[in-house]
Amino acid sequence: MHTPFASRLRASLLLTALALSLVAAGCYVRPVAGVGVEGEFEVDGPPPPVQEETVVDTPGPGYVWIGGFWDWDVGVHHYVWTPGRWDRPPHAEARWVAPHYELRGGRHYFRRGHWDHH
Repeated sequence: MHTPFASRLRASLLLTALALSLVAAGCYVRPVAGVGVEGEFEVDGPPPPVQEETVVDTPGPGYVWIGGFWDWDVGVHHYVWTPGRWDRPPHAEARWVAPHYELRGGRHYFRRGHWDHH
């Protein structure tokens, strides 16, 4: 029998175990204060060069091509290639902001790609 308390306890234990395994693996990734998991990370260094790819035909009106990019994978602690794709903006005013890497003050930062809602 699963009670709401038992479900929450189980989820909490799983999250704690995951966090401890990342610490034990020596994972170094730190979300920058105030930005969060989907935003900017302090990382080990720059991503590899962008891979060449072929842009395929649009699947229809309203789609935007998002070119392939390197993304930071927190779980494996390195960059992984994300192939280009067609996607629909979440609303008419949204625009895609590509992932971005920069070196600031001797530290490496990576900001994930996202839809800008302004």
